[in-house]
Amino acid sequence: MSVANAPRQQSQAQPASGMSKLKKVEWYAGQLISDAAAKEKAGSTEEAIVLYLNAADVLLLLAKGQDNYTVWKGYSDKAIQCQQRAKTLMAARK
Repeated sequence: MSVANAPRQQSQAQPASGMSKLKKVEWYAGQLISDAAAKEKAGSTEEAIVLYLNAADVLLLLAKGQDNYTVWKGYSDKAIQCQQRAKTLMAARK
């Protein structure tokens, strides 16, 4: 089974039940980043790369739905950071 198709182990944290859908998606993006950092620290580079790229995708979707430039820029910048981290990990494994 490839890393991309492997079931992702989620941390025990759950979003608050009263959160808006937008806040839940923001929380999810944060969880992906946290999980990626944990996988990276544990030496699971492949899984960390997948998680960073998934987080970038979610953040870009969040950015796409924004009318406010400042909010859009925040999501976009965070997505770029995730993409750059994944790129760095990919380069280091070669």
